[in-house]
Amino acid sequence: MTMQIRRGMPLVSRRWFIGGTAAFGAFGGLRFAQGSVNKTGVAPKIRFGVVSDIHITKIGANEEMAAFGNNLTFRHTLEWFREQGVDAVLIAGDMADKGMGEQLAAVAEAWYAVFPGDRYPDGRPVEKVFVTGNHDWDGFNYGGFAAKAYPDEAERNRHILRKDMAGWWKKVFHEDYEPIYLKTIKGYSFIGCHWDTSAPNGKHVYAFSRLSDFLVSRASAIDPALPFFYAQHPHPKNTCYGPWAWGHDKGFVTKALAERPNAIAFSGHSHYSLTDERSIWQGAFTSVGTSSLRYTGLPYNEFPGEGFENTPCGDGRHWQTDARKMMGRFITPGDCRQGMLWSVYDDCIVVKRREFLSNLDLGDDWVMPLPAAESKPFAFTEHAKKLRAPQFADGAGLKIAQTKTKNRGGKSKDGKVKIPSVAKDSVQITAPASLPDRNARLYCYEFTAESKSGEKKVKRVLAEGYNHAPEHPRAKLPTLCVFAKDELPAGELRFTAVPRNSFGLAGKTFSTEWMTLA
Repeated sequence: MTMQIRRGMPLVSRRWFIGGTAAFGAFGGLRFAQGSVNKTGVAPKIRFGVVSDIHITKIGANEEMAAFGNNLTFRHTLEWFREQGVDAVLIAGDMADKGMGEQLAAVAEAWYAVFPGDRYPDGRPVEKVFVTGNHDWDGFNYGGFAAKAYPDEAERNRHILRKDMAGWWKKVFHEDYEPIYLKTIKGYSFIGCHWDTSAPNGKHVYAFSRLSDFLVSRASAIDPALPFFYAQHPHPKNTCYGPWAWGHDKGFVTKALAERPNAIAFSGHSHYSLTDERSIWQGAFTSVGTSSLRYTGLPYNEFPGEGFENTPCGDGRHWQTDARKMMGRFITPGDCRQGMLWSVYDDCIVVKRREFLSNLDLGDDWVMPLPAAESKPFAFTEHAKKLRAPQFADGAGLKIAQTKTKNRGGKSKDGKVKIPSVAKDSVQITAPASLPDRNARLYCYEFTAESKSGEKKVKRVLAEGYNHAPEHPRAKLPTLCVFAKDELPAGELRFTAVPRNSFGLAGKTFSTEWMTLA
């Protein structure tokens, strides 16, 4: 039996950890207690930064930090992590936007500008826990990028990461490359699994099917009395955000980690916002979506076939629905760049969510007590109970205006069928912003146009600033919805708007009087 004494804690055995959690839930039954633990003056056992999807194309020069593609936001984030005294930084994939060696070198340039020689100025070490994503592995071929940049095949191959990932990794990060690896940092295990489909026999493998055998082979190196941390690019299937989430894996990782309740998995790929409280999931283990340090992803798959009125439909088969939408294709996501700071103590883990252009915290800290406390507080049903519905200022209501608006327009994949973008008589409904309450965040509105006969037209709209801190100017803006008059029910109409948080909890319903449109 493996046993370990940790300061301030009783003896913890593997048998107790596995068996005890069967009663109390995954990872010792982490208790939800947002913002309720004061650790001032207490040093964590380990502290590490977490980002994903940094999508770097070049070394930043004279551009603004917010410009797309440069490494300046990443460098700024690393500087903040350095101020926090991190022992490691984890990146959950998609570092080099187009899978080119010089782009990975730009990642390394920012890293070594902040942590030269993988160290602080005083010599303390800081570890890299980096894994590749689909852009690092396959991005060279997206839109024929590499072929356009380097027409000569031999020259092109010298720049493509996938052609020599091990060589490039060693060159820019000064460490050996392995498709899946384990690092022990201050006694805690970190496992990274790259988006790497290669195999020694030249055949392709599913990258994340490697985890199960790897865990068995390294079991003696992973302390069962401590949490261990696992990083890959796609979300483990049916964990964070839920089964509708875009970009989850095939389920191998969920199955492998289900036997290890002390596992905490980090994943990116979807870019979904950390303000969405479904970013953290607890079942047989803990799974955390890491958002993106480049732009916020839009949850268009949440409502299949339609999505939100201000996102794409998410499915090319429904392009006609998308073409008829009366709002712009995207809510602006590029001004929001997110990451996390994880601080592990003897008795809890504290997670800070942050946006690195505004330098604002995105919500109250997630606090996860250690060891067992109560069952599965970050299971969606339990987590949802701790959050409140969006709240609004006294006197807040809807505003209605008649105007002309263009539908998006679009065409089928083969281009043979088209829906033109034309100006239409329309009705614009303006719904208020919610009060700045981090535990009562406005995620979306459900707008309904209803006739007295009971006929309804419903549209869902992501709230303006839903991905920002409550104090951010974008989160204080109203949310708009547009109905074309030719899609409205006939006769007298009433418009309503139901605000909801990320778990769907409804706040006050806003309604207009019955009206006849001119």
